Amino acid sequence: MRVLFYTGKGGVGKSVISAATALKLAQRGYRTLFISTEPAYALSTQFETDVQSVPTQIAAQLWALQIDPLREIQANYQRIHDYVLALFRVEELDEQLVYAFASLPLTSELIALLKLVEFGDAHAYDAVVLDTLPSGESLRNVYLPALLGSNAATLIKLTAPFAAVAKVAEPIIGIPTPDRQVLDEDIKLLETLRNVKRIIHDREHTSLRVIATPDTASIQSMKRTFLLAQLYGINVDLAIMNGVMPDELLQSCSAVWSAEQERNQAELAAAIRPVPLKRLELVPPPIRGLASLSSIGEALFGSEDPAQIYYTGEPVKVRTTEAGLELLVPLPSASNCAARCEVERVGEDLSVVMATELGEVRNFVALPARARAMRLVKAKLVEDGLRISFINP
Repeated sequence: MRVLFYTGKGGVGKSVISAATALKLAQRGYRTLFISTEPAYALSTQFETDVQSVPTQIAAQLWALQIDPLREIQANYQRIHDYVLALFRVEELDEQLVYAFASLPLTSELIALLKLVEFGDAHAYDAVVLDTLPSGESLRNVYLPALLGSNAATLIKLTAPFAAVAKVAEPIIGIPTPDRQVLDEDIKLLETLRNVKRIIHDREHTSLRVIATPDTASIQSMKRTFLLAQLYGINVDLAIMNGVMPDELLQSCSAVWSAEQERNQAELAAAIRPVPLKRLELVPPPIRGLASLSSIGEALFGSEDPAQIYYTGEPVKVRTTEAGLELLVPLPSASNCAARCEVERVGEDLSVVMATELGEVRNFVALPARARAMRLVKAKLVEDGLRISFINP
């Protein structure tokens, strides 16, 4: 199953471009599912069809799904949600705040990722297009199993038989304890998150495509997303500059505008190199309906297959040295900004935190088995990425 994420700063046209890509895939014969976290009314307006929280057929070979987090929680994670509600109610918070806090971990973005596992297991679609990459906060939820350790699910399974005993202690400790059903849902969620991580790291099937417009704020946002994706090991195969003013329009504008657009395009191309950059000219609104989306897909891809992998970056490299072992985490864009990096061991993983002029990004990097017995001695940002050194004990 081909998986395409589209992301970008608000207003860059990611919803339109991702929908146009989905339609183009369907026109080429792929059974395609378009998943959106946009409000239902926005998605329905875009396709001029009432889109539901279950796959809704839009055209031949094309279905769309609007993520409804409350419905998903009720259907799949109600026991976990109820238990978190009980924990917050102990603090005697306002009921509206209780519901808001209890729903925070299961955002629309994270649920969209969890749905990927469901549709991948069903083998119902050839391609899935998601109109947004989850934020760094939601992506960190995907790495929850790494944070808890590789034996977290096993530990929960071992403690589950004692859930009934813990219930007896509730009046003493003063807080609710999870029952067996809650622990079972915890195990299921952890296993699903592991499968999500496997999908987003699959460079042969999954790609992220980043979108910007020719303005400084949008380009800065794309740079940060690009760096975040590299740190999380997500393959960025294509960048799109949307809203490029055509030459005939630029001729009627100030020369300053023309120079700034050229400068911004050159800056973006340099920041993401060697990822290819496509340019999409400004399209006057309104953009709605299959005809409009089809024309955008044609302008963007022409005779190309949107499912192709335009670029495949390097995964984490492992090299044996005389003293021990060296890991290289490819971060080509890191050399374009001043950055401070901190690395520490967390169980069988490395916690990597980078503070840059684009903001802070962080992730967990799995340690190779032979490095687990070694000592971490140095981490340094170099031209081609983050170099982490280990020595034999």
